[in-house]
Amino acid sequence: MTKIWIYRVGDDNPHMCTAVRLSKFGLATIVRTRSALPRRALLLDPFSEYALSSSDEVIISKYGLALIDASWEHVRNMFPKIKNKERRALPFLVAGNPVKQDQPMTLSTAEAAAAALYITGHIPEAISILSAFRWGSHFMEINKRLLDEYSACSTSSDVVSVQLRELERRQRDTRNPPSVLNGI
Repeated sequence: MTKIWIYRVGDDNPHMCTAVRLSKFGLATIVRTRSALPRRALLLDPFSEYALSSSDEVIISKYGLALIDASWEHVRNMFPKIKNKERRALPFLVAGNPVKQDQPMTLSTAEAAAAALYITGHIPEAISILSAFRWGSHFMEINKRLLDEYSACSTSSDVVSVQLRELERRQRDTRNPPSVLNGI
């Protein structure tokens, strides 16, 4: 089982907090200070210049995964203060949780952890995390194709290429939506 550590800032509702739920199910360890995060663990950092790829599996298997559970309004100030050397950003995904449902790039902590595990080949663990939530299957449904494509990439630049193709596809689809009259 991959070790997952979460520094929980506590600026959100604890009853809605996915990190708290992961901890209750024994799927993650919540730490009280950012310095308690293991420095060798791979830190998910949305501001990292490198995207997570399957090659990061070695780091996650050996040292674990570290996440920050903070409100999106405060998260920008958190990452410069954390000393982890290995940092990766998740590529484009869409939230499946009821608070940010169907919004791009605003994942809950549980969704971020599951996505990181899936991309690095820890698929049963990713599914286990998502199964702790009623909406976990929705997250998988809307992101499965992308998660499979990202997990097939061996480098950060390959992941970024897949991400760019997806963003271009979505932009094309919004400019040329299917007509209701098609097929009539």
